[in-house]
Amino acid sequence: PRRTRPALRHDRELLTRIREQIVQLKPESDEAPPVRLERFRLRTIVSIVALTAAAYIVVPQLSSVDPVRLVAGAEWWWAGLALGAAALTYLAAAFMLMGFVPERLPLGRTVLVQLAASFVRLVAPAAVGGVALNTRYLQRSGVRPGPAVASVGASQLMGLAMHVLLLVIFGFITGSAANATRDLAPSRTIVIVLLAAAVLASIALTIPKVRRVVAGRLKSMFSGVVPRLIDVLQSPKKIITGVGGTLLLTAGFVLCLDASIRAFGGSLPWTSIVVVFLTANALGSAAPTPGGLGAVETALTVALTISGLTAEAATSAVLLYRLLTFWLPVLPGWAAFAYLQRKEAV
Repeated sequence: PRRTRPALRHDRELLTRIREQIVQLKPESDEAPPVRLERFRLRTIVSIVALTAAAYIVVPQLSSVDPVRLVAGAEWWWAGLALGAAALTYLAAAFMLMGFVPERLPLGRTVLVQLAASFVRLVAPAAVGGVALNTRYLQRSGVRPGPAVASVGASQLMGLAMHVLLLVIFGFITGSAANATRDLAPSRTIVIVLLAAAVLASIALTIPKVRRVVAGRLKSMFSGVVPRLIDVLQSPKKIITGVGGTLLLTAGFVLCLDASIRAFGGSLPWTSIVVVFLTANALGSAAPTPGGLGAVETALTVALTISGLTAEAATSAVLLYRLLTFWLPVLPGWAAFAYLQRKEAV
């Protein structure tokens, strides 16, 4: 009844008292097994919609590629180089994590964790699964939960800072070069995007509720990250390992993309490829789909086409790049994840 429902809203202990009364009435009854409820969350709905949109975008691109001509015309030694560059990224990711953890971590097992993250990110948005897995790995390695979260946060924060810095530097170099693509104009685009983001952020911060939420999030994040960064800064070896791993990670992905382009007879200035990769990677990280599926392919194909590649060469190169960096590591990543679980490392 309507009168009963408002009355029950203020009685927080009602279910507890009902449960106790049932036990008194039938104390001999066995405990009922818990019921598992499955609900659609907002994240699930957004992921389904995003995956549908990604399929709508990617499938037409596949129709423009002739598989027979693709296999026959490719220079597969470049594809082998792209595979080696993709494998290098897991070593770089391990160095990146080890550099921001004052405690000692075994290199081999840390590389396996990064490989396992390639399987986890298949069912989670980009970067989310890897962050959770690395945090769990650090806790299993003896790092307390607070410092473990702070260490992973410090590595992610440094990665973000290096990403933005490299994007600005190479965007300026590419936009200032004499042979830069006039339509792409990366340096001007970067400036406009940064200014627009700054204006939107300033407007949002004028709202008291938004300001309190942002201040609370930043305080909770930096309260743990800054002390870990200070610990790392006291060790030059850790600094070199962390920053070197961050740069090596970007270099590995860029080399893989460059080799994928050359495998199909294309060629672009290396600075342009860096800008294309950094831009697509940023869009992929923001997309709610697993591994940035759809967003990365679209951004890479459009940017490579604007930069001067033919639509067929750009699509073929992107398909090979994503095969090597996203789809191919899934099975080895699952094996690594299962092994780490058996060893109780994650």
